Amino acid sequence: MKKAYLFLTLEGVFSLFYALLIQGPVFTGLAMLFNLDEFLLSVAAAIPPMMQFFQLFASFFVQKYRKRRFLVNVFNAFSRFSFAFLIVFLLLGKTEPLIFIVALVISQIFAALSSSTWNSWMRDLVPPEERGRVFGNRNMFLSIGNALIIYLYSSIVDHFSSGFVLVLLISTVGTVLSIFAMNKIPDVPVRETVTGIPLKAVFKDENFMKFVFFTFYWNMAVTFSSAFYHYHLLKNLGVDYTYIAYMMIVNNFVAMLVYRILGKVSDRVGHKTIAEFGIILASFVSGMWFFMNTNTYRTLMVADAFLSSIAWSAINLSLAILPMEVAFESDPVFFGLNASFASAGSLIGSFAGGITAKFLSDIYVNLHGFEIFGLQLLFLMAGIFRFSAVFFLRKVKVKKYIPFKAFMLSTLSVTLRRPIDRMLDVYLLLKRGNERVRELVGRSKRRESNTDEQGGKQG
Repeated sequence: MKKAYLFLTLEGVFSLFYALLIQGPVFTGLAMLFNLDEFLLSVAAAIPPMMQFFQLFASFFVQKYRKRRFLVNVFNAFSRFSFAFLIVFLLLGKTEPLIFIVALVISQIFAALSSSTWNSWMRDLVPPEERGRVFGNRNMFLSIGNALIIYLYSSIVDHFSSGFVLVLLISTVGTVLSIFAMNKIPDVPVRETVTGIPLKAVFKDENFMKFVFFTFYWNMAVTFSSAFYHYHLLKNLGVDYTYIAYMMIVNNFVAMLVYRILGKVSDRVGHKTIAEFGIILASFVSGMWFFMNTNTYRTLMVADAFLSSIAWSAINLSLAILPMEVAFESDPVFFGLNASFASAGSLIGSFAGGITAKFLSDIYVNLHGFEIFGLQLLFLMAGIFRFSAVFFLRKVKVKKYIPFKAFMLSTLSVTLRRPIDRMLDVYLLLKRGNERVRELVGRSKRRESNTDEQGGKQG
């Protein structure tokens, strides 16, 4: 299996050449090249999660063809080559917003079909006890690839007039290499119980539907502001692509170390715990962007590079694994339903964020040298929005879970060089003590109630 995991990682790295075109500063710059305004940029940024609705149809293809590796390769090829076709329009000088939107929609429909099929395949390929380690190590190498490719793309865009054409060509080469690597991963047989689970059976799974609602809400919170962080840097603050790339390199190398740690920790404390930690930190980071202006951006971008790398490493790792843990089977219908609710949340969040951003875009205030652009208010709202998602995640039941307070006590104990077990023992002792107090109070009330009833009978 080590060889399979190696090619799984290589495939992920080669896929980054395409993935980094639909996120980050290069995506924002490409969208601006096709003349997208604030509202259309918000819609475009939400298209990838919105199109996840089509994951529901992946189950049909898996039931019919039962060769998940073949299906993933076909879907990926259609997805990535259709977006690379933008090269033709750039060379012809056709840069209408509709062309960009249509190409992105087609690309992401096939990407959604690939994602659900891939999740079903990985659930059967990687044993549950190894998922944190395997995907943690994979994400660590993806972080290295992220840093190198982002720097490559940003340098090309900054120094070549036809930079966006070049990065689209490079992404095509990456797609071909990813398909070769994918063919080296074993295509494990589809289990008989994997296919044919009716959708209504999934809706009846109360715990899974709680996770689905959390996914809906979380995607709504994320897409409310996700399109505008790099847009704010590029348009309002005039930061160049190369400087953003430097910060993303720092971000990815920190993430590389964090993935290595979290991959092991999440298998012990539970993926839900790691998700809570990441969401809370991501909420703080978004709120921090309220202070991001021309005087503070250099300092705050460094802080953001470190903090957001930790936050999103935790979120990306845990939310990739949690659907596999919460679903009781490997049928793509589970991942498809979850993704369809994610797409609905993304649609609502992107429209709400786009309208809000359009309304705030003309606001500019200078308070004694401290600049406030309208989008900074959006980032503050987004931080509050993200934080509230934690309360929905806590309702989801999982097999392994250490409450967030206990996890933070353990983390602090490591930082302060105190034994972890002692801190956990203190937490558990306090928890049992509180439970014991509630039990004694309950007994006392029941005794009083019985005494009152007996007194009433005697009366």
